[in-house]
Amino acid sequence: MLLKPPVRRGMKELDRTAFSLTIPVTALRVPTKSVGQIKADLADDVLRLPKLRNVVEDESSKDHKIVLLKPEISGPDLNEASARLRALASENGWQALTHKVTVGYEHWSADDILRAILPDPNQAPTSYEQIGHIAHMNLRDEYLEYKTLIGQVILDKSPTVTMVVNKLDTIDNTFRNFQMEVLAGDADFIAQVRENECVFRFDYSKVYWNSRLHSEHERLIKRFPQGASVCDVMAGVGPFVVPAARRGALVWANDLNPASYQAMCDNIRMNKVQDRVRAFNMDGRDFIRKAFADFIALTAKGPPSLPPISKCNTGKQKAGTAQAPPITVPSRSFDHVVMNLPAIAIEFLDAFRGLFRNITGKSEKESDDLLQMPLIHTHCFTKSDEPEKDILQRACRAMGYPEDKYSDLDAEVFYVRRVAPKKDMYCLSLRLPKSVAYAESTDEQHEM
Repeated sequence: MLLKPPVRRGMKELDRTAFSLTIPVTALRVPTKSVGQIKADLADDVLRLPKLRNVVEDESSKDHKIVLLKPEISGPDLNEASARLRALASENGWQALTHKVTVGYEHWSADDILRAILPDPNQAPTSYEQIGHIAHMNLRDEYLEYKTLIGQVILDKSPTVTMVVNKLDTIDNTFRNFQMEVLAGDADFIAQVRENECVFRFDYSKVYWNSRLHSEHERLIKRFPQGASVCDVMAGVGPFVVPAARRGALVWANDLNPASYQAMCDNIRMNKVQDRVRAFNMDGRDFIRKAFADFIALTAKGPPSLPPISKCNTGKQKAGTAQAPPITVPSRSFDHVVMNLPAIAIEFLDAFRGLFRNITGKSEKESDDLLQMPLIHTHCFTKSDEPEKDILQRACRAMGYPEDKYSDLDAEVFYVRRVAPKKDMYCLSLRLPKSVAYAESTDEQHEM
């Protein structure tokens, strides 16, 4: 018998008292000194429910305890118990008896409770993304009439959650945030999370954050070594920016959303990497043009240098230790560009067409080999059965590169995650072709 709470199908307002259940279970009266052995060696035979003691006092003897067994075990013969338990009980003369156990709301999991309430007992919407103290759910339409109850159950059963919200629309606006409603708990949207050894603080109702991208953030950050130069076009609150700078990279970062920009600036200061980051609040294409022009002008005067990395990342040097040398940034242009706006980022590749020609005034044949082509990491979605081909051809169209030569690109297409049925997220890491960087602009071609 598998323990389940009483079925309360159709309940709309949570009544915690409705889930109490008193059941008889088989138990063993054992000497107190044997309890530890049973719990360690025979754990699979012992009753296990959250917040429920499986060893209780024996009112008839101070030298004995009552060990509660799982519901599947029944009768004095200990049917369904392990052979080991039956042997020990027989050898030691442990008495089998029946003990009544009262199981309440606090003992059931969120999944148990919701399966007892919702129309389909085979499904329970208990999954959520956690952002600091916030549980973010994305409830399907059929669960909306139960949304308040679902939120309260999640809140009750999640010790680190103090607010549960439900997403109301898709992420399709300019600033990548979305409308949400509070299902349970206090309406406090100021979240603090830790990721890649950095701390991030932001107003979750005004910015974009996805904890499921932790591994992707980490993967790319590892490609930015000390002394690398990074241009983050859609930086958000800084999940790439801050850890990259902490590792000793020079980062120029931008976000169009004023709330994201302000949170990014705060996170840069909070993590003490302000000496390695420049932050901007402007349109992405305008930022690409300005950042590359300004950076190339800056590096023409000599390699930039950054403060050395300290173990505690505060910049303070311990007495008696040698001062680490400054970090040199050797590249004349950005080594890496990050564009993490999957819905439209690939379209921003058009900003790189003719970029180096406009900055230097030179054609590809006249170009300076010292200006290396950046590696552009562009996140995107695809529903194609041939995702690599689809993504590369879309990149070609955006850059004005021959679409039939997509296989000639120096590029890698990396699978990130599935975001919806038949919709996947990828990261295209593309070396900007010189023919694109030094291409004539449309206006120049018309003049000819």
